[in-house]
Amino acid sequence: MRNILAITLAGVFALASVATNAAESLSHADLLKKVRDKERIQEQVNEQRVQQFRSQRNRQQQLLADAKARLAAEEAKSERLKAQFDENEKQLTQIAEDLRIKQGNLGELFGVVRQAANSMTGDIGTSLVSAQYPGRQGLLNTLTEADALPKMEQLRAFWVLMLQEMSEQGETTTFTADVVNEGGRSEQQTVTRVGTFNLVSSGEYLFFDKGVIKTLQVQPDSRVLNQVEEFQSTNSGYAGLFLDPSKGAILQLEKQKMSLIDRLWEFSGFAGKTVMVLLVIGLLIALERIFTLYFVTGPKVQSQKKSSTPGNNPLGRIMKVYQANRNEDVENLELKLDEAVLKETPKIERGINLIKVIAALGPLLGLLGTVVGMIEVFQSITLYGTGDPKTMADGISQALVTTVWGLLAAIPLTFLHAVVAGKSKSIIHVLEEQSTGLMAQHEESNG
Repeated sequence: MRNILAITLAGVFALASVATNAAESLSHADLLKKVRDKERIQEQVNEQRVQQFRSQRNRQQQLLADAKARLAAEEAKSERLKAQFDENEKQLTQIAEDLRIKQGNLGELFGVVRQAANSMTGDIGTSLVSAQYPGRQGLLNTLTEADALPKMEQLRAFWVLMLQEMSEQGETTTFTADVVNEGGRSEQQTVTRVGTFNLVSSGEYLFFDKGVIKTLQVQPDSRVLNQVEEFQSTNSGYAGLFLDPSKGAILQLEKQKMSLIDRLWEFSGFAGKTVMVLLVIGLLIALERIFTLYFVTGPKVQSQKKSSTPGNNPLGRIMKVYQANRNEDVENLELKLDEAVLKETPKIERGINLIKVIAALGPLLGLLGTVVGMIEVFQSITLYGTGDPKTMADGISQALVTTVWGLLAAIPLTFLHAVVAGKSKSIIHVLEEQSTGLMAQHEESNG
């Protein structure tokens, strides 16, 4: 009410101000009338505001009362629900206990089935029988992931699956399936399954990986593949076949297996490569000596023995010396012929001693590589211990491979040296024999 009076007084003062300003144009009676009119209008406005305020205050009190009533109702409902929840918990506990009692051994059966299905999932997924009968893992996944007791149909299907896996392990069957070749393309082929050991097709071994039959990138040796062809071509009786008892793991290792040539080159080291170079040099010298002594000098010397006309060969050149000095005395002629033989000997024996030296250096360099490889092995043992053999494999391989290279160089070069040296000695023996014969002929002619 004080606010209303303040507003009214402010309006009166404002009207008085206006009236003072307009005093010159209005009379006192008119001014009083206007002031009273304004005051009456303001009182009406103020009354409306008071009524509106009172109505809103009553509404707020009603809303507060309604909210308190709803709160009380919700609290009562919460108490009822809590009591009902506690009662349901007791009932569920009792029902679960009753279920456990009624299940009896079925609970243990459920655990055994889940455990057996879980253990067979990996075996069935990698089994070669699944290559012929795909989609067998669906039942196992259902039994493994189930939260309830399995149905009788599922148990019967699981039993049949186990019987099938056991019976198919001793069977050899042929079926048609999609095979992914080395290029990644799939094509249908006739596949023969030998128990749970091998898959073969078109004379080659296959492998089963993640539900897909694939061609083995690196096939075994030819003697093994020949058995596959013979096995597939046999229609009755028995045929031999190499089996992989690891169910494909050994065949998978074939693609990591290095050939002998690759291994000799990969782990040869500096010493091994040096032996290779010396081996090539020794072989070239030996081949040149063999060609010269067996196909050039040797046949010419043998032909010269049957002819009295000197030719362009070692024996012919000795005969030329004899004919040029046939008038000399025996001592001088002997010296001349010996000199001619000695002059021809280095040409015949050229490179033979080098072959011998290379044949002797090969094992020595191989021994050097062996020692270096063993040093690396002991260094690996010092750093990493003996727990992982792979850390020592490089050093051991280098030690063994360099030894092999030394033997590969020594064995053929020793044999070739013996062959070449024997042929050169036989040619020199012929020269000495012929020169001695010429001396005897000269003595007889002079005697």
